[in-house]
Amino acid sequence: MTIFSHISVFISIILGLAVVHLLSGVSLILDKRVQTKTYALHGLWTLSMLFVSVNVWLSSFVLSSLETMSAIHFFNLLAYATLVYLMSGLLYPVRGEEVTDFKEHFNENRFRLYVLGILFIFIDAFDGVLEHYNAGVAWDIGQFATLGTWLVFFMIGLKVKNPKFDWGVAIIFFIGLLGWFQSMVVETNILSW
Repeated sequence: MTIFSHISVFISIILGLAVVHLLSGVSLILDKRVQTKTYALHGLWTLSMLFVSVNVWLSSFVLSSLETMSAIHFFNLLAYATLVYLMSGLLYPVRGEEVTDFKEHFNENRFRLYVLGILFIFIDAFDGVLEHYNAGVAWDIGQFATLGTWLVFFMIGLKVKNPKFDWGVAIIFFIGLLGWFQSMVVETNILSW
């Protein structure tokens, strides 16, 4: 078993928990559709976090050729997966009362979501640096431009509480995720059509 295989199992478990958490939340909405007030913005964030989980998992494949991995890189990957789980956890409560109004729930947790989003950006940027130096991955200017854009929107979102702005943040985040996925499919050939 390679170091990548060994480490990726642990990271995949955390990402898998995030996916299970999100899908469980969606199934609760479907089960109690009549009694739950859904919110499209919350739904877009749910879709985005599912997509983030897939992107993080797929993008870690560039490390498959590594014979060794530094502790810093391992802990960065661990932080990466943990932040994905925590962001997903904010969308659906882990325990406590069931959510009946997802607009209210989102608005109560948006500040924390944006703070975790900012941490996610720094972890992702550091991951890009580590992948360049440890795995020989070329610099991805698009990645850093996307992260910079997300950072600006998340930082403004900490100060501005406006539903239209929140929609803008969610849309910009989702478009960035599409770009990230496209770069993996087209540029790195991790997946092919």
